[in-house]
Amino acid sequence: MLISMAVAGRQARKLGATCSSVWRCSSTTTPAESKRVEKSMIGPPHPVSNISPIILAQPENETGQERQLRLHHLAMNDRNHQFWLAHNMQFEQDKETFKTRRLKGGEAVLTESGALSPDEFATFYKDFLVSKKASLREYNRAWLRDITTFMWLSLKVKTQKLLFWKR
Repeated sequence: MLISMAVAGRQARKLGATCSSVWRCSSTTTPAESKRVEKSMIGPPHPVSNISPIILAQPENETGQERQLRLHHLAMNDRNHQFWLAHNMQFEQDKETFKTRRLKGGEAVLTESGALSPDEFATFYKDFLVSKKASLREYNRAWLRDITTFMWLSLKVKTQKLLFWKR
């Protein structure tokens, strides 16, 4: 059953949406706590954050660098999920507030389906992005740090494998 992002957002807010209550955080599980996973898997996207949960394969003879890379990848995915969950929930809440305020003031131009007109939505969206500029900038900086670390760890793992293979 497909539900709209707005409905999912309202449901998530009612539940006090957190990573543990809405979306299972994959990095909280250690190899000792769970069965070893043979193949990596990607689940369906979360209805609010739109981030797909991942489970990464754990090789039997996983090196320390491989484990560090795997755990960093999982943590990076969890951070992305947390940011976009909060951001998208705030977006839906602010959109409803904007729509209600415009309707009460008699200023809203709605489409036949009751949605905001494209011009009305553009005004809201611009204002929303301006209000979130600092958090989006910080997210982009953190993402750049994460992806740089991820690439560095990947390079170390690939180099280690190449050197080990030649022996």
